[in-house]
Amino acid sequence: MSSYHLIGHRLCPYVQRVAMVLAQNGIAHKRTDIALDAKPDWFLALSPTGNVPVLVVDDERTLFEAAAICQYLEAITGKNPCGVDAYDLALAQAVVAIGDKLLSLTADLIYRDLSESSVDATMHQIHKQMSIVSDLMSPQVVDTDKDLSMLDIVFATVFRPFALIAVGLNRDLFAGFPRLRGWASDLAKHETVRNAVPATYYRELHEFIACKDGYLARRLRMIPQDNIMLAL
Repeated sequence: MSSYHLIGHRLCPYVQRVAMVLAQNGIAHKRTDIALDAKPDWFLALSPTGNVPVLVVDDERTLFEAAAICQYLEAITGKNPCGVDAYDLALAQAVVAIGDKLLSLTADLIYRDLSESSVDATMHQIHKQMSIVSDLMSPQVVDTDKDLSMLDIVFATVFRPFALIAVGLNRDLFAGFPRLRGWASDLAKHETVRNAVPATYYRELHEFIACKDGYLARRLRMIPQDNIMLAL
């Protein structure tokens, strides 16, 4: 039986994606979290891109990039997360790509948007991508007793930070998208989604963002952390 070692970061959405696939498929593994601003040399020797997640297989083979790792994990368990129909599979992969775009835009809010006008531009792009997802998808009710699809897993990570961002910016990222709001709410209740992050996720995310230089960070620093936690 192969051994698996997931190397990641406690808050990284791409690591969460892999963690959920591992958990849902009952794949035993070791987990090591690193600091993104002080990556150890041993990790850099394993990761061709220098990014998390990395999956080490049998202490000798290394996989990187969340999508590739998840595809591998689904393959070894013999599961097809998006169904057997070729069109449905292709459409799901296309919507996953939009999810990745939304994650990139969220990273812009955290790391790169230094002014309110820059935030406005990013929020416009987020709204545009959410509109595409809303038009393409009719999310099914998430059954807490059943496995999540890969779309569920990806968008659980997309939606997770929205609550904190909404408090910091005083903007509703789900405005105009009631079906996506309901999907996000259902996903947040699923055990696999909840267990993919530490219980202190929002407190840790607040601290992570607030030490940055961007507009969102400055806004979060103005709000007492306890007030933010009560609002989530």
